[in-house]
Amino acid sequence: MSQPSSKRRVGLSFFHVSDAGWSLLSSIVTVVTFVGAVGGIFWAVFEYRESQETERTKYTLTLIETWETQGYRQAYGELRKFYTAFIETVPPADRRTAETSGHARDNLLQSFNRRIAQEPARQEQVREVVYFFNRLGLCVSASLCSKETTAVFFNDTVQSFLDAYGPYIESSKETFPGRGATLVDLSQELNPAGRD
Repeated sequence: MSQPSSKRRVGLSFFHVSDAGWSLLSSIVTVVTFVGAVGGIFWAVFEYRESQETERTKYTLTLIETWETQGYRQAYGELRKFYTAFIETVPPADRRTAETSGHARDNLLQSFNRRIAQEPARQEQVREVVYFFNRLGLCVSASLCSKETTAVFFNDTVQSFLDAYGPYIESSKETFPGRGATLVDLSQELNPAGRD
């Protein structure tokens, strides 16, 4: 008869788990810890970006309130009426020609520029609106304002303002804050593919 071996197995067998089992468990814990750490980092970055976007949106909303309450929107509205009144004085045949011919459109806008030059109050309104849009453009380019919120609220306004007053701004750019360049940059930033 054989006697049971008095030699015990050498190695760690805590809780009746072999060395290989502990090694496997250690590897699993390491992987789970690593995945958790990486996930935590991604979550922290996501939360940081979200908080930054929230701050940009808040600042943009502050500028929207400024637009609406400090006279900029009113100046823009009066300029739009002024442009509409001018267009109504143009004979229908000339308007149709200006819609299809770049040269005719340029001539029409030059005539409009001369009309603006005769009205100092309109010049000041253009200056005010350019100032506001330059401020908004700097805010967007410095990532202090939300580009998305700015585009939703101001894209059509900026584009229509430039369509009507762009040639006047270009011809008088030396007299405008920032020389009107920031306004053009804002237009391109909000609508990089061009107006639809």
